[in-house]
Amino acid sequence: MRIVQLANFHTPTSGGLRVAVDTLRSGYLDAGHDCTLIVPAAIDGRAPNVWTLRSPKLPNGTGYRMILRRRAVLALLDELRPDVLEVHDKVLQLWVWPWARARGVPVVAWSHERLDQTLPLLLPFLPGGAVRRATAMLTRRTADRCDVLIACSRYAAGEFGPYAPVRVVPLGVDLDTYRSPVSATATATAGSGRLRLVLAVRLSPEKRPDLALDALRVLVARGVDAELTVLGHGQHHARLAARAAGLPVRFTGYLADRAAVAAELGAADVALAPAPAETFGLAALEALACGTPIVAHAGAAPAEVVARHPDAGRIAVGEAVAFADAAVGLSAVPRATRRDAARRAAEAYPWTATITTMLNVHAELAGEATAGRVVRA
Repeated sequence: MRIVQLANFHTPTSGGLRVAVDTLRSGYLDAGHDCTLIVPAAIDGRAPNVWTLRSPKLPNGTGYRMILRRRAVLALLDELRPDVLEVHDKVLQLWVWPWARARGVPVVAWSHERLDQTLPLLLPFLPGGAVRRATAMLTRRTADRCDVLIACSRYAAGEFGPYAPVRVVPLGVDLDTYRSPVSATATATAGSGRLRLVLAVRLSPEKRPDLALDALRVLVARGVDAELTVLGHGQHHARLAARAAGLPVRFTGYLADRAAVAAELGAADVALAPAPAETFGLAALEALACGTPIVAHAGAAPAEVVARHPDAGRIAVGEAVAFADAAVGLSAVPRATRRDAARRAAEAYPWTATITTMLNVHAELAGEATAGRVVRA
């Protein structure tokens, strides 16, 4: 089976989307299939199983690029001749749908974001009615122009409720890289008595890193001996650093070494997941795999994990005070108990399950396409 993936917002330093796309591709290749990824980059290029198209950076300081050359995308598809298209971007999906219909190629669309929730956080200066109308239109078109629509959580699927059925396929976590620490340093800090919080997130408005800082401020004001380590980077780093003045906060910046990320996550007592529009929360799952329980924002996807595995975290209903209360409550649970519960929760999300499910979806559709009767699943 020949699979072609398309994705925007895929860079060496991007987060969950890049990990999901790359892990799926690796799994498809390991299973003996042909899989090629098309992504934006500074220049046109070709590497093993990856084609890059010269694309401009977005002007918002995130470093993300977006493909604007529709003809170049379609020309590549004509050259690659896929059996199935797996599209990880709503705009690209709209572009390729007519091409796919004309050639009988099924389209599997992944929805990685809730535009109805995220865009108001990213564009607060725009009229709310205009944003709602625009997101509703794009959501309807996304639902209409694919054969199978995939979301990685019930929360993510909720955006399409009025428009189309959605197949929920949870993402996974690297259970080998992300695991409980066994180092002497981690053991020594375990008995320090200090409440160590960690936040692994892109420093941008929709991720609400400010909420983690405010929760720490509440704890410090109560006299709790607490500290916060922030893993990640983003356009709001300087603003957040200024907001953290006088607080026990350490900013590590972006960490390319996944083992280093795992060490930081595993050394913490509690991981915060404050994004209210998180559609899966891979960083939260990585923290759980390292034995660190999470505090999840009510309604977002990480809260679904906590709801299924209540001993692995708490759900914060509200803002900073709720996150502070939940963190203190988790820290009162015996360390071994909470770490075992966190790890067990993560083990329910192996990447092998995600890859197997998606290969079954692709095989089903490719069979229909071969028979000349592509139908909406």
